[in-house]
Amino acid sequence: MTIRSSVAAGAAAAAFGAAIPVLLGACSPKAGPAPVIAKPVKTELFGVSAAGAAYDSFIGTARAKQRSSLSFETPGRIAEVRAEVGDQVGAGQVLAVLDQAPVLWRLDKAKAEQKAAEAVVIERQAQFQQQQLLAREGVISPTALESARTADAQARSQLAAATATVHTVNRELLLTRITAPFDGEVVARLAQPHSDAAPGQPILQLQAGRTLEVVAMLPDAVAATLAPGAKALAMHDGGSLGLVLERLSARSDNGTLVQAIFKLEPSAHANAVIRSGGVVTVNLPQSARLASGAMSLPATALLPGVAAGEAKVFVLNTAGVLQQRNVRVDAGVLHEGRVNITHGLAKGERVVVAGAAFLHDGQTARQHQATTILQASAQ
Repeated sequence: MTIRSSVAAGAAAAAFGAAIPVLLGACSPKAGPAPVIAKPVKTELFGVSAAGAAYDSFIGTARAKQRSSLSFETPGRIAEVRAEVGDQVGAGQVLAVLDQAPVLWRLDKAKAEQKAAEAVVIERQAQFQQQQLLAREGVISPTALESARTADAQARSQLAAATATVHTVNRELLLTRITAPFDGEVVARLAQPHSDAAPGQPILQLQAGRTLEVVAMLPDAVAATLAPGAKALAMHDGGSLGLVLERLSARSDNGTLVQAIFKLEPSAHANAVIRSGGVVTVNLPQSARLASGAMSLPATALLPGVAAGEAKVFVLNTAGVLQQRNVRVDAGVLHEGRVNITHGLAKGERVVVAGAAFLHDGQTARQHQATTILQASAQ
């Protein structure tokens, strides 16, 4: 009787344990589909973000119109540097000197060799004249006379070589000094006395007056729209200076950049707030190509198309869904890596400008909102 009761109790407990999950499942709500997470994407309003600026901005460097980097043409040890930064110097003034002792020794040797060659010339000339007299009297043979003539010519050539050596060493002596090529101001001193200088190593930098020009490297697409006389604006420390394009290089550096040289407008010289070597922002009015309505996107927004001149972009619509769009593009890249879009987009559409290769048509997305550490902590 006891055994049957234990078995019945065990069976009842097992049945109750099996019923618990069923009861719990009946009480819990049904699990729905996983929520769709909108992918944050970086976008730009087509024709609005890029067209908001009235200027194309580039980095320029101010420099003196007349300037020179002074160096020695021969190697040596610097004995004196007679100019300091800020000194006003005159044309022909000696600014630095090398140790002249080695050159003076070579000059003494060259002069001694010149005097020895002069003595040999006198001796050979006298012998030649004597041989000429003997040859007229028939005492010596024509061969002996020719030998005397050859010896005299050889002595004269040795004298000419010795004289040239003296001139060369005299020039080396002059090259141990740096003289100012024009009236101006010393703006940099790049070496100190008792240090060794190599040929062409800059020692001093000199500039004349305070007339400045601004040099900027412009993309080919921008330079192609400019001509001498074009106006620009230089921004520096909150102030602005008027610029006029003076020269434009006919060569491209690094394949895509053109050197442009601007002069300050006459009215700007009196109020110039920049020094030579200063960095300024050169603002150029946007080219007629952009101002006439052509609109652009960063090259990072484009995916390659099937044919030449075609590309694909992703547009984020108002419902938060990405739509892949075929567009037509102009050949070539503008400044800051932008490409002109000629067909396929309407002004004001929100276009994805980064990470397009990792998106797909119909994907849910949202505009990326940049958050700093301070903003995150405040939230």
